[in-house]
Amino acid sequence: MSRLTALLALVWLCGCGTAKYEVNPDGSRPVLYPADKVLRWEVVDHAYQSPSGEARIYIDSTVRFDKDVLLGNGVRIGAGSFIDEDVRLFPNVAIGADTTVGGDAIVQGDVKIGNKVVIHGDAKIGAGSVVEDGASIGKWVRLGSHVTVGANAVIGTGTVVGDGATIKPSQVLPASSRVDAAK
Repeated sequence: MSRLTALLALVWLCGCGTAKYEVNPDGSRPVLYPADKVLRWEVVDHAYQSPSGEARIYIDSTVRFDKDVLLGNGVRIGAGSFIDEDVRLFPNVAIGADTTVGGDAIVQGDVKIGNKVVIHGDAKIGAGSVVEDGASIGKWVRLGSHVTVGANAVIGTGTVVGDGATIKPSQVLPASSRVDAAK
């Protein structure tokens, strides 16, 4: 029975593709810059500025990156944070201090992530969402757009949170659950 449950969960997760998270809400592709190149840009008023002057990205000097991280214009990353490999941070994402974003995560534009947050690998966070201090987002989690995750909330592996939903502070969602916005 447990194998059947695991298989059904995997099929369900595969149905929750990532295509909608790889583009902006209007369907356009965001302009993203490789972090290793951004770190070679000139620093102007505490931000790395692209040679063309079109992009400014704020990265604390203690931030660590793994390989192949992509960053959008206006991204801000706080002290002591770690961004794992193949992460994509769309324009105007703000990440607080001591936060970890796991490998292959996609964070769409205008997202605010607090301090001491852990986002595990392969998570997808929709545009305009807010993840408050101390929250933990499990592997393969899908947050829709304009989702609010309260401080110290825990979202289990494979959970899907629909557009506009709110997860209360310290709320714990079990793995593979589904939450939609209250109507």
